[in-house]
Formats: sequence, structure tokens, C-alpha cells
Amino acid sequence: MNCKRSSSPTLAAVVAGNHDLLMEIFLNLPAKSLIRFQTSNKHWNSLISNPSFRHLHSLRHRHDTSNPQPSFLLRATTSQLFSCHPTVKKLIPFLFSFPCVKILQSCNGLLLLECRNCPHGRKNYYVCNPTTMQSKNLFDSDEQRVRSFSGLFLAFDPSKSPHYKVICLTPTGPGRHEYEHRVAIYDSETHTWKQCGKSYINYGQLCNGIYWNNGTYFIRPRGSSFFFCLRDQIMQWLGKPPRIRSKGAIRNYVIESKGHLHCIVLALHPNNNCLFVFEMESDDHIWFEKYRADLNPISAAFAGKINGKNISLLGMIRGGGVEDSVLLLHVPGKIMVYRFCDEVFDVLVDFRQEYYYQEGDRLQFWLKVAHQFVHTLAPV
Repeated sequence: MNCKRSSSPTLAAVVAGNHDLLMEIFLNLPAKSLIRFQTSNKHWNSLISNPSFRHLHSLRHRHDTSNPQPSFLLRATTSQLFSCHPTVKKLIPFLFSFPCVKILQSCNGLLLLECRNCPHGRKNYYVCNPTTMQSKNLFDSDEQRVRSFSGLFLAFDPSKSPHYKVICLTPTGPGRHEYEHRVAIYDSETHTWKQCGKSYINYGQLCNGIYWNNGTYFIRPRGSSFFFCLRDQIMQWLGKPPRIRSKGAIRNYVIESKGHLHCIVLALHPNNNCLFVFEMESDDHIWFEKYRADLNPISAAFAGKINGKNISLLGMIRGGGVEDSVLLLHVPGKIMVYRFCDEVFDVLVDFRQEYYYQEGDRLQFWLKVAHQFVHTLAPV
């Protein structure tokens, strides 16, 4: 019997030859998979590298609760960075091309980095996409370099624009009671810095800025809070975050996750350890209580020794509802996960046998060196 090879095209060939169908398939794949596919086929590489496709991919995957949960990038020392995922029971080393890297901010898949070639070397500042391994030096020349600034803050929301901005606050000199700051904004669309025409007064020391709701928010638990509106390029004052009365230690954390801004308060007392989650309304900037959790199960596991020095919140991953959300906390030698749906604490990572573990009743990770991170194809 003679067998002849069919002349009809295979399904794979049909898919590969249909640009619209191939694009729809690629739009539903994770960013890391697409990076691997780029080296497999010239046509695929051309499609995936296209800025329009990358923007569409970022739009589709932003805040999609069906996508994999984000990871956290944790820094133990200047040279030790780890990736922690809420479903993986180990810390994975995370490397950059620079030997000395400090993550200043993470914003929807892009990182703002302070880099040095050696511990005391010259500082350079980059916006980096670790997924695509692309980076942009914010000060390409000495003319652009600012001698001193109070802070750099990244603003990126793919649902509003495929381009990011970087806000630079530069002090113009001390007054009697406050410092006046000048604002410059870098726009990735034009690759230029532009000075705002107005100076702004900052009372006290600047805290870390968090991008949310088309603005950079500077929230101080016990001081004045304000935000810089990118659209109008003006600074506006905010009310104080909620305060919890407790006879024990109080720890306040401000976290953005999947388009929501939270203030999380740890109220620690030998007989009553609680955690409160507040959320800010986007329209009127009012805080309201969203959830609370009992931390006593952790305290019981440590024989009642939990206090403000041996527990730290690393982050919150917001789900479709608060009940679908999780918290990551750190106690000596362990990273724990708390799920609001069943109100249970589980040990996610026990690293007491790892080379980087430091013995004793001490913490190795803090929220200020823990950054929520998602994979994206966004160009820099």
C-alpha cells in the first residue's frame, strides 16, 4: 500500500502563518515564555519585539487575577538579592549585571536602581526591566547629572501610557523650618528631563514614594503626608494615615498592590497581637478599614516572644477580593504566608539551614528592601 504525505498544511503551519491568530495566542502567554520564544523564530521575534504588541501584552496582564501571583525581591545585604514567590518554598538568588545594586522602587514590572561598580564607587541610576534584560541610564551625561537630590521616584502604569516617568526632587536650600524642592520629570517617550515651573515645600524628611492613582504618594504614619499629581504637576497634602491605639509596639507599612493602596498596621502586645489592613479610596483619599487579622498564632509558636524587633511585614498581594489576598511576614529564619480566606499562617520558607542564614533572634529582611515584582515586556 502506498502512503503519500498529505499536501494540506499542518495545524502548526496554519497557526504560524496566521498573524492575527498568532498574536492572540501570544497575548495570553506569560512574558517569560515570550522571551524564550523570541530566539526560536525570526517572525516571532519581530512580533514580540514590536512596541505595540508589548504595550497590548502589558495592558492585558496588568491586575489580571487569573495570572500568576507576583514575586518579591528581597535584599539581605548589598550583594545578596533573592526572589520569593508565595507558592515556592525557597528563596532563589536574583542577579543583576552590576555588582552593587540597590532597588529604589518597583513599579508594574520596572525597577528603579541605584548601581555601583564597587561598594564606594560612583552612583548611577537606571530604569531596568529584568524580564527583558533592558535598562536605561537616567543620566547619560555629566550635564544631565544632578549633584544632589532628595529622591528619585518611578511612575509607570501601562493602562494609562506605554511610557514611564521618573520624578526627581532637588532641594534648593533650607528655610527657617522647611526645605524647598524643585521638581524635574524624565519622560521615556522623549528621553528628556523637564523642569517643573514651580517649587514645592517639604516638611521634614522625604519618605519613600509610592506610585498609585496617577501620582506619587509620600505617606508618613506620624507626620505630614502628601502626593505629587503627575497630570497637574502639583503637590497636594493628604490626611494622616489611620492610627491604632496599643500598649505595645506599633508598626506601620504602606503598600501598593494591583491598583490598591493599603496602610497595614501591626499592633503588637504580649497578650494581643493584631494586624489591621486599611485601604485608601481613590476619589477622596480617605482611609477605611478593610480587614484585620489575629497574629497570636505566630506569637504562640514563638512562646509569646513576638515583638516589634522580631517580626516584619514583607508585603501584601491583593487578590480579586480581600479574602483572596495574602500577606508575607518574616520572623527569624522563616518567611510566613497568611491567607485571609482561611485565616491560617503557614511557613513558606524555612532558611535556617541555608548559607545566608544569620543565627540569633534577628531579622534579615524588611519591607523597605522587599519589592513586589511582576514580569512584563514593557520597554525602557
